[in-house]
Amino acid sequence: MMSTAKKVLVYGAAGVQGGAVADKLLQAGFEVYAFARTEEKTEQLRSRGIHAQLGDLNDYESLVKAHQHADIVYLQLPVDYRAELAKRYLKNAIDAAKSAQIELLVLNTNVFVPDQATEAVAIEFKRQLINEAKESGLPVVFLQPTLYLENLFVPGVFNDQLLAYPVPADEPLAWVSIDDAAQYAVYAIQHPELAGQSVPVIGPDYLTGRQLAAQLGETLGRPVAFHPLATTDFEAALRPLLGEETSAGLAGLYEWIGSNSALLPKPGQSGPAAELKLTSASSWFANAVKQGTLK
Repeated sequence: MMSTAKKVLVYGAAGVQGGAVADKLLQAGFEVYAFARTEEKTEQLRSRGIHAQLGDLNDYESLVKAHQHADIVYLQLPVDYRAELAKRYLKNAIDAAKSAQIELLVLNTNVFVPDQATEAVAIEFKRQLINEAKESGLPVVFLQPTLYLENLFVPGVFNDQLLAYPVPADEPLAWVSIDDAAQYAVYAIQHPELAGQSVPVIGPDYLTGRQLAAQLGETLGRPVAFHPLATTDFEAALRPLLGEETSAGLAGLYEWIGSNSALLPKPGQSGPAAELKLTSASSWFANAVKQGTLK
């Protein structure tokens, strides 16, 4: 008997964000497909019940092959702002989805993209991604997260009694966990009538940097101060890990956020949030401490 479950190709299923989406889709009864660059990773994906094959964003033919069984595609591109490479990734992904004539594309921009143009390379690359997806003629749901709580796991961000991050100390922002972002992705896949819309992906809390540090300190049982890290220092710390162009792109993104925090979505501004069981920052901190990720 043939399965009637929708088949979803998940980009980045071998990673943290795509992996969370893939797992939740499996739990919801979807057939999940994926690709990875090494046989070792494809085997790891298969062990989780995912149909996986070799593929690479830089190899268009491998993407076409990966899309051939998909009804729906969940797309998020890696954090990489090397201009020519990023453009190639973008073109290959959109063209492969078009070639497969998929029913729905759920596109996670991984950043909030305002209506007006900015000087932030990271935001403008995502704007280009949105425009390419719109011009493809495919039905597309756009997911736009604010800030991931998991960003606080970046080495050097938290150290004993100091939380240092490049956001304002006293201006609130909406944070979201990767697990909750995956809930939004599954919701979008289950609601194709959202095609053409942008959905803010936000958690239930609206916290300043100081409030975030205070909640972490309360969970740990010791005071934690907040330091609004300069974007130049943030860029310098990332450069050895991510390279010059990508670290500069991320620094520019946070520079824009610092000057325009009031423009970002706030809790209550995302329709799906009313139907999802979202994680509070305090619960997320408690779980991270329990797992030993923050200590």
